[in-house]
Amino acid sequence: MLPANTHNSAGVLSTMRSRTGEHIHAITSSRSEIRSIEHVDDEVELLAQIGYKQELNRNYSTIQVFGIAFSIMGLLPSIASTMATGYEAGPVGLVWGWIVSSLFILCVGTSMSVLASSLPTSGGLYYWTNYYCPDSFRVPLSFMVGCSNTLALCGGFCSINSGFATEVLSAVFISKDGDFSITNAKNYGVFAGCTVSHVVLCSIASRHTAFLQAFSIYANVFLIILFFIAVPIGASKHGFNDGSFIFGQLENNLTWTTGWSFMLSWMPAIWTIGAFDSCVHMSEEAKSKKSIPIGIIGSISVCGILGWFICICATACIKNGDVAAVMESSTGSAMA
Repeated sequence: MLPANTHNSAGVLSTMRSRTGEHIHAITSSRSEIRSIEHVDDEVELLAQIGYKQELNRNYSTIQVFGIAFSIMGLLPSIASTMATGYEAGPVGLVWGWIVSSLFILCVGTSMSVLASSLPTSGGLYYWTNYYCPDSFRVPLSFMVGCSNTLALCGGFCSINSGFATEVLSAVFISKDGDFSITNAKNYGVFAGCTVSHVVLCSIASRHTAFLQAFSIYANVFLIILFFIAVPIGASKHGFNDGSFIFGQLENNLTWTTGWSFMLSWMPAIWTIGAFDSCVHMSEEAKSKKSIPIGIIGSISVCGILGWFICICATACIKNGDVAAVMESSTGSAMA
C-alpha cells in the first residue's frame, strides 16, 4: 500500500490540474472570428462568398495573367537600368547577388500565391489584411496597406518610365557616336510621353489589354534572345572574361564596407523581380483562379533564371574587365 502522504499529494496535483484547466478555458482570445469561406470551383460563387459581386469581364487566360507580371518586370530593360548598382561589389555582387535575392523573392511570392489562390480578389493585400486582422485594427491597417501598395505601384510605374527614357537617350547617344547631349529636359520629355502613352493604353477595353499582355511576352522574349546573340558577337572582338572574373571577382566600388556593398548589389533583382502582386490585382478578370499562383511563381522563377544568365553574359562581355568604366559610362546607362 502507498503511504497516506502519497495519496494526499496525488489529490493536490489533481486539484491543481483541474483548476488550471478551468482557468485556461476561461481566457477569451483577442482574435476576431475568422469568416468561413467554403472551397468552390466556380469563380463567381467564390467571389460572392468573399463579399463581392462579379462585375469585371474574365478575359485573361493563364498565359496572359503570367504576362502581366512578366511584362511589368521587363527583364532586360530593368536589368539595364539597375546594372550599375549591381556592380557596386564587382561581378560577384551582380551575379551572386541576383541569385540570393531571387530566392528570397520566391519565398515572398510563394506565400502570396497561397493567399491569392484561397482569396482571389483584386483587392489583394488590403483585403487579406482586413480578413485576418483583429476587429480593432482591421480598418486602419487595411487602409494603410492599400494606400502604401497603391503608392508603391505608382512610384514603380514612374521609375520604369524614367529608366526607359534613359535607355532611349543612350541609344541616340550611341547612334550619333557621342555627338548628342543628354539633358534633364530631354529625359523628362521622353518620360512624359511614355507615361501618357501608358495611360491611354490602360484605358482601353480589357479584351484589348489582354491581347497586349501576350504581345508583350513575345516582345520581351525576342529582346532577350537578341541580347544573347548580338552582345556576345559584338564583344568577341576584344574577347570574353573568364569564369574566375565572372563568379569570383569581388571588388568594393563604394565607400561602404564590402559586405554592405554586396547587399546593395541585390537591388537589380529586387527592383526587376517586383510587381508580381499585379497578378493578384487582375484576379477578378482571370478566367480561372488557378492562373494567379501560376502567374506569380512562374514570373518570379522565369525572370530569376533568365535574369541570372543575362547577368553572366553581360559580365563576360565587359571590355578588359573594367567594371568602373561600365559604372561611369558617358551614355548614362551601364548596359550601353
